[in-house]
Amino acid sequence: MSDFQIFLESTLASQQDSIQSYELGLRKVWLKKASERHGLWLYTPLKWLAKIFNLGAITPVPNQGGAKAIQCEFKRIQQLKALGISTPNVLAVSKRGILLEDVGSQRQSPVSQLDQKLGSLKDHPEARYALFDQAIQAISYIHQQQGYLSEAFARNILVDQQNQFTFIDFETDPKDVLSLHDCFVRDWLLFIFSTAYHFEFEQLEQASQQLYQALRAEPQVYKDICKVGKRLNWVLRFNVSKVGNDGKRIQKCVLFLRYLRDQAETAPQIS
Repeated sequence: MSDFQIFLESTLASQQDSIQSYELGLRKVWLKKASERHGLWLYTPLKWLAKIFNLGAITPVPNQGGAKAIQCEFKRIQQLKALGISTPNVLAVSKRGILLEDVGSQRQSPVSQLDQKLGSLKDHPEARYALFDQAIQAISYIHQQQGYLSEAFARNILVDQQNQFTFIDFETDPKDVLSLHDCFVRDWLLFIFSTAYHFEFEQLEQASQQLYQALRAEPQVYKDICKVGKRLNWVLRFNVSKVGNDGKRIQKCVLFLRYLRDQAETAPQIS
């Protein structure tokens, strides 16, 4: 039994939180322990929306919790590593928990969540566009390898000082309930929903053009993303910005999707 396995087994019993960081010598690690499954009722509204609008890609992917979530994380990390995708190193695993190397230690470079990094570039729009484009290319590469993420929110995409990306949080497997095609669509929708609000309203069109260029390699995925945007377009009839930041986030997401759909009019050769 390795030292990491011994640490995992001996620490699981005393750890109170579901995830906690530790320093092991010069290495920072994260221990995730099995926790209760999320209540399936939480996913019911989204499930009904998916059925009503015939949008398979927004079908909720339940987190089963417990040992199943731990084994799912281990399986998904190994799947993506086999495709050459940067994910956390697994140091030890058991039915009750998983020990992961901190991505900053792994890369020997400070890392930030993409969400935070985009937010920090508010006064540097060109650098923000460049980082956004690099993140798009990183996800496109995963899809080209027939891979997909679990929860492709910007908070689950870590970026180092060289703008190299590492993907985290794999307690769910979308392919348990979705086709591979819908997994691709879902990745992009979660990415859009968690990044569009970082851009000013007048910047959304250029940002959508960046994603459109990448989606030329995934034409049917592009069409299905546009279908989602079209069915959410009614949101723009309301002054959702009056409900605060959440309203503006929603408005920017829907506007981004509209601009993305409009891109095909200036470049109709996508098919």
